[in-house]
Amino acid sequence: MQIVTHTLALNLVLGSTNEQFLIPSYQRRYSWQDKQLFELIDDISMIDGNDNHLLGSIVCLTGNHRAGVNPLELVDGQQRLTTITILLECLKERFAAESHAEHVQELDRLLTARPYSGPALPKIALDTMDAEEFSYLVKNPQIDPDKPFLNERLQRAFENARGWIEDQETDVLLAFKYRLLHQALVIRLDVGNARDAFKLFETINNRGLRLSPTDLIKNFLLGNAARFGEAALAAAKQSWGQVVKYLDSTDTDAFFRYYLMAKTHSRLRKADIVSEFQAHFMDQIVEAAKLPDRDWYAYEEFEEEEDASLDADEMAAAQGLDEAEISSRRTRQVSFEQFLKNLVTSARVFGELVNHNTDDAVIDRHLRNLRMIKATQAYGFLMHLQTGGTDRKTFIDILRRTENFILRRHVCRERSNDTETLFANLCSIDPENPLEVVKDSYRDFSPSDEKFEEEFAATEFAPNTMDRARYCLERLELAKHGAHAELTVLGTELCAC
Repeated sequence: MQIVTHTLALNLVLGSTNEQFLIPSYQRRYSWQDKQLFELIDDISMIDGNDNHLLGSIVCLTGNHRAGVNPLELVDGQQRLTTITILLECLKERFAAESHAEHVQELDRLLTARPYSGPALPKIALDTMDAEEFSYLVKNPQIDPDKPFLNERLQRAFENARGWIEDQETDVLLAFKYRLLHQALVIRLDVGNARDAFKLFETINNRGLRLSPTDLIKNFLLGNAARFGEAALAAAKQSWGQVVKYLDSTDTDAFFRYYLMAKTHSRLRKADIVSEFQAHFMDQIVEAAKLPDRDWYAYEEFEEEEDASLDADEMAAAQGLDEAEISSRRTRQVSFEQFLKNLVTSARVFGELVNHNTDDAVIDRHLRNLRMIKATQAYGFLMHLQTGGTDRKTFIDILRRTENFILRRHVCRERSNDTETLFANLCSIDPENPLEVVKDSYRDFSPSDEKFEEEFAATEFAPNTMDRARYCLERLELAKHGAHAELTVLGTELCAC
């Protein structure tokens, strides 16, 4: 692994006019909260005398430098560097308003990259879903209070930065700017090879002590895509960007958990998401057969040379699998390209299920009901049906039955783990002909009518299940007045049971 390491003050990190830090589309949205922003401000403000403050490290995928502006892909550090950019942009606004031209020019130089010809470019370029809102927030100090923002944390960061700066005396801000640019240090790690960059990212973050399962899966996927070649890496980055888009406003860790449960047909703990995804990846993808087994990055050249000559069947045989198991594995393996397509499709379907926005009013109504009664255990199974080709009529029938089934189990206080296990097992059925199996399974695991009636009569809905109470009231109202009844959902103070 070839790494070039520099420990630089921030003015030197941002000082090169022919470099641009690119936050690629596969990175998550800006996610720092108020506490993290103000902690950064306090850390800089409290630098004493000639002391320095270490802001942390950034990992840059550099490639080969050339004439003109060179994009440096940020593999790690995008949250911190974006926050610093917000502070510098807001400081520039204040100095411009007070006609401090020299300070405005200094910050403008650090915040832009300049090609030999053409307009200046932003030093920190977002290629994420935040790009449009970030640009708006930079250009509009006075934010329209009625303008909706998809990323409220990004909006809050600008508001908090501007609010703090507005409350400070000019001398305080000049001292803060000096400390930030000259006494705050960044460890910049430049890596020319994509595979090495993603491996370094994982190593720095202590194998998940600070990273979510989604972060580790992204790193694993892109790191191994780099081993398949440049085309595979480009496809993986594009596909991950689509995954991020489709899963926006959802729990991405939950998606991967239910995605894997649908693939493995068994319940999965959150702690096992990453290892299960790694195993699924290595087991299902044709190209992975030539990678050293269970060694996700395998830098040792002798390992790669030793295993490169083995095809998929030889690799499976080396693992002790018999002929039937080898045949089964061969049947279910897909190309990396198809794997990415399947992952993107699953992410799209999951987002539609959770947000009940399939563009089918009847389906969306049932999905909204499932969300009200907290039917998260069913999402993996529903995703299996939707991606597997279940026809609309059958899917609606199953949604209706699933509402009744899960509500009964909730009211009767049946174990949620058992419910989740049942839905994981149901992912093994044929999605093109699922109804009879679903009917039988729901019948076998549903509490009796007598138990449900008794438990329902005694149920006290807690504040965190008030939507479930609303759902029950809606069902009772519809049962009493018919499908065309006009429903009004009251506030929590009026619908307590």
